[in-house]
Amino acid sequence: MPIYSEGRVLPAQSRGDRDIASASTAHCTAFSVLGEQSGTRSQAESYTELCHQKIESARSDVTNIQEQVLFTFGRQDEKRHFFDMVVTKASGERIAYTVKPEARLKSGRHVEEMRTIAWWVQKQGFAKSVRLLTEADIDRVTLHNANINTALRDTDPEAEEAVRVVASGLRGAVSLNHLTQQVGLAARGYRALLRLVSAGELAPLQSEKITTETLVEWKGKRQ
Repeated sequence: MPIYSEGRVLPAQSRGDRDIASASTAHCTAFSVLGEQSGTRSQAESYTELCHQKIESARSDVTNIQEQVLFTFGRQDEKRHFFDMVVTKASGERIAYTVKPEARLKSGRHVEEMRTIAWWVQKQGFAKSVRLLTEADIDRVTLHNANINTALRDTDPEAEEAVRVVASGLRGAVSLNHLTQQVGLAARGYRALLRLVSAGELAPLQSEKITTETLVEWKGKRQ
């Protein structure tokens, strides 16, 4: 079982270049912990930002997420813009994201501003691309599964190895509930199975919200 006798390790401090307001009368503010093990504190100025942070954090090809990232630009670097999120992929590619509600885009002013900033981003090599995200870009299935992934920071090597031994012998697909019963570790086994799904060693047959009845097949190395 996981050993917590030595106490909890606190998450690392946020790596954002500025702190957001702790509260707002106009919109939601959020403070979460993302990443493996003890994780890293992360700040979001809206629920939409929080959702996109969790979704990006759950992607297997993403190695790093930093929120509230300062970008200076202009002929004398006299202008400043804070990207809501900069994502680094395993390939080394960096993507700078700005997150806004759909209602804020109707005038077109923000889009025009971001076009100018994107030009400077390319000129300075700050990131490979600049992307705009809204609530319309949130897939509810992906968010549901990302929320599960966010809750799986703690490792249980013993349970994960037991699950891996059973799951690697699969031929075809079975439900997570059936696999949990085969492993015989109750909640520990189910949690370990979810971690293997997040790691891509177990894969659902189709895109759906992960539940105990989800059918999965083995994609990892055979034991």
